[in-house]
Amino acid sequence: MTPTQFASFKYQHDGKGNRSQKRIWFACGCLGLALLALAVFGPIPGFVLLLVAVVAWLVTTRELMLGPRYLLCGTSILYYANVKRMTLSRAQGKLRLVCHDGQSFVLEREKFPTGARKPAKVAKNKAAKFDKVSGKIIEKVRKASANTDLSVA
Repeated sequence: MTPTQFASFKYQHDGKGNRSQKRIWFACGCLGLALLALAVFGPIPGFVLLLVAVVAWLVTTRELMLGPRYLLCGTSILYYANVKRMTLSRAQGKLRLVCHDGQSFVLEREKFPTGARKPAKVAKNKAAKFDKVSGKIIEKVRKASANTDLSVA
């Protein structure tokens, strides 16, 4: 079985961020080295490595991850096949996905970060990223949905 590949996009969602497997291994390795350094070299190198381990553990990235069958955003998981209604509002910059169980997910244009400084470029970059991600989500929901009359309202 091959591992699932996710497309990830920076997205400032409400909720906790994601820790990658590499970050977890790095933090655990630094913790082990910190304990070893405490025993061998004394408290100063040990506490420095312990501080590095704690910082590596606490720093998380806020991302929106799109998989082949589901979407991950913070602590929420949305299966594309469970979506019964999509509502795209380009004027408001929102894509709302509503599932059969009542769970809803709202993708907002304003939550995409950008490195631009000028207001016109910020708006342009956020709109481009929103269009790209919302297009991918709509395509994946349509592909996974057994409901053939699913459309963007």
